[in-house]
Amino acid sequence: TPARFGVLDTESGTSRTFTGSGATLSADGSTLAFLARSEIGTSIMVASLPGGEPRVVKTTTDRLDAAALSPDGRQVVFQSMPKEDWELYLIGADGTGERRLTREIQHDLAPRFLTPTRILAVMGEGRHRRSYLHDVNTLERTRLFHNNTVRTIAPEYEWSASADGSKILIVAERDGDTVSPERGVYVMDLSRRVTPAEVLARVRISLAAEISLRDRGIATFRPIADEVRRVTEQVSIGRIYGYEKALFDFDSKHITRPGNAPATEYLFETYKSFGYEPEYQWFEPRGAIAGRTANVLATLRGTENPDLVYIVSSHFDSHAQGPGADDNTSGTAALLEAARVLAKHPMPATIIFASFNGEESGLLGSREWVRQAVANDVRLVGALNNDMLGWTNDHRLDNTIRYSNPGIRDIQHAAAAQFSKMITYDALYYKSTDAAAYYEAYGDIVGGIGSYPVLGNPHYHQSHDLLETINHELVTEASKATVATLMLLASSPSRLTDLRVTRYAGRAAEVSWTPSPEKGVSSYIVTVTSPGGETLPRVTVTRPSATLQNVAPGSVIAVKAVNARGLEGWDWARIVVGAP
Repeated sequence: TPARFGVLDTESGTSRTFTGSGATLSADGSTLAFLARSEIGTSIMVASLPGGEPRVVKTTTDRLDAAALSPDGRQVVFQSMPKEDWELYLIGADGTGERRLTREIQHDLAPRFLTPTRILAVMGEGRHRRSYLHDVNTLERTRLFHNNTVRTIAPEYEWSASADGSKILIVAERDGDTVSPERGVYVMDLSRRVTPAEVLARVRISLAAEISLRDRGIATFRPIADEVRRVTEQVSIGRIYGYEKALFDFDSKHITRPGNAPATEYLFETYKSFGYEPEYQWFEPRGAIAGRTANVLATLRGTENPDLVYIVSSHFDSHAQGPGADDNTSGTAALLEAARVLAKHPMPATIIFASFNGEESGLLGSREWVRQAVANDVRLVGALNNDMLGWTNDHRLDNTIRYSNPGIRDIQHAAAAQFSKMITYDALYYKSTDAAAYYEAYGDIVGGIGSYPVLGNPHYHQSHDLLETINHELVTEASKATVATLMLLASSPSRLTDLRVTRYAGRAAEVSWTPSPEKGVSSYIVTVTSPGGETLPRVTVTRPSATLQNVAPGSVIAVKAVNARGLEGWDWARIVVGAP
């Protein structure tokens, strides 16, 4: 049944009914626009109010949506999909003068006029949309809103403009936190110019953070940098492409499709060819072909701390509609190559390479692995999950770290900077991915790489998520960063547990913690940061306890272990003095 809507004139009390959808009015109330669908396609319809009859402005068989009128009703902006992503177009309300406003490979969406010559629109997928201004005359596009640092990716969610188009309310994240329900509401005043001093101040803050991140990363990797470099240099783009092509040729690898089973077998045999003794982890989800399917696991047993486990995973099943070249053949290829170059190079702690099945059906494989790990008392101390890391976009070697643990996040930034060509951004994001299964059972021990930036691929969950849309060099560099991260994590002390303040009196604090489970730990570093941000000199102890002086109430005490190779723990254990 065709959709219908009504227009009510509140002064006269008269109303009219129209057949169509997506109704929108011009700011002056003179003009109505809406979409009408028929067997020949979709039409943009425009009618003068109060009594004008609708007239066809444009008809097309392409997908068409989100028509919006200029303030005076003389122009219509809309989104249409000439190929695989939404683009913006402008046309006169009389059907003349059509122009294309955008040619961006990502989706351009939800256009609306702010003034007769300025259009607000957004770009990207739902989990990472950013706002832009478009000049009707010059077609110039300007990024509107920046609520992040040079590293963080912070999505926007809602936009509302003032009547004169001079101010815009934006609901957005802060600091890349896409996990918490908290949102900020910001006002953008387009009439206020930002001064050079304000820009420079912001740049200096970002520069200081970047220098600190770089220097900490170099110091962290220094004891094993040469070893890491020798291994990461073995990562091969030719092999990466070979894995991608083999998996791609199975077509859809969804658990309900015939390609799932041969892909599972291919992964088993590939791990076996590297020298592992892989295993199938069978489970029986509803709807799977033959009633069951399997994860494929390969274990690199630790040389010193075999009971401490790090896992690195990627799901290999795809959406039912297509082969899933980016989602997630790209992550699977990077995982396989990481497993290959580390096969003859075991680390102190155990590393499990996990090819998960059934992610697209509800994180089935990862939750099954976690269920069994918890039941078997697996001591999982860190996890990486890579998902959608190869979309070519603008051919930049950029990717996003999606994390719950800031220590792992910073290790991944350092790994990418020192041992790959990749530039990394980050977002506190793990929901709706296999990383969520780890977090639910083991807490914030998660890092990983995925979907530049957060999610912008117009081929996502479409039949055209094809191999030709993948930047194989980007997948290769992501694999290098993953290898470097794993080597650092599995060689370093893990985060300490049971940190507690055992006595606090007269600004003297006694703290203790459970000794590090790793062999070869030589000392512990203890820091104190006051509520005002001042940091006291570090204290180094050899026992799992310390007595600290001049500790103000509300201070944060942080502790990490250091091993005989000089490698510090990759994350601090923290406690607030005076907190329950």
